[in-house]
Amino acid sequence: MRMTLLEMVQSILGAMESYEVSTFGETPESTQVANIIKECYYDLIVELNPAETEGLFKLDASADNTKPVLMYVPQNVSKMVWLKYDMGDTFPDPSYQYVSYRDNEEFLYYNTSLDVDDSNVESMEVSWNGKVFRFQFRNDSAPHYYTTIGDRLVIFNSYDSSKENTLTEARSLGWGSLIPIFLMEDTFIPDLDPRQFTLLLNEAKAQAFVELKQISNDKAEKKARKNKIIAQKQRDDNNPAWANQKHASFGRRAIAAPTQDMIRAMRRGS
Repeated sequence: MRMTLLEMVQSILGAMESYEVSTFGETPESTQVANIIKECYYDLIVELNPAETEGLFKLDASADNTKPVLMYVPQNVSKMVWLKYDMGDTFPDPSYQYVSYRDNEEFLYYNTSLDVDDSNVESMEVSWNGKVFRFQFRNDSAPHYYTTIGDRLVIFNSYDSSKENTLTEARSLGWGSLIPIFLMEDTFIPDLDPRQFTLLLNEAKAQAFVELKQISNDKAEKKARKNKIIAQKQRDDNNPAWANQKHASFGRRAIAAPTQDMIRAMRRGS
């Protein structure tokens, strides 16, 4: 069963034999309990990454005509699972196609092979970590590949200058892990699977007993351990079937040459 913040605070205060409250901020103790629930919630998100924290998003556009293939990961996105871009000609009816992730080394192998003297090739400067880097890209086709720099910059291999001046937020579509917002409001219901509420409640209850009463609650701790095992087994129950996409990661792996689909794309100019 899902519970509001106030209901969880009241439940924990009841277990602690503390004063009843009608709003979470009514007493210093109830406010502390609410903050403990919030802390445990984010700990749970980090540990389990439940399906409820994964969803659709759109990239932020650069809105800079001198950087047409640069976009940004929104602040509330912690991991990109896949990206698509609208390749269609009829707006607002989208024709989304997957844009494949390439690590920096593989992307640059393709990128540096472009000749800026060609009419369909442009270049741009991107600042990152106090340095300026120049990237080449095509201007005659929708994007098919991208790479990431740091945790926010997304650079694509091309854009279609006959359709748009820069890649746009409206045409982008992504799926990934979203950083949830915990509202300190009585009626706020954390975005969790109903099965995970018991875990959150018992984690918060056990921590509240230790921090506020300086005693342990063995029963709550035992329930929390049991529910954590169950939650870890069930976290993927509601996950969609992912497309066969590489996740955007920042690790380094050896790449000696571009993949065959990139070679075909270079040959046909897409």
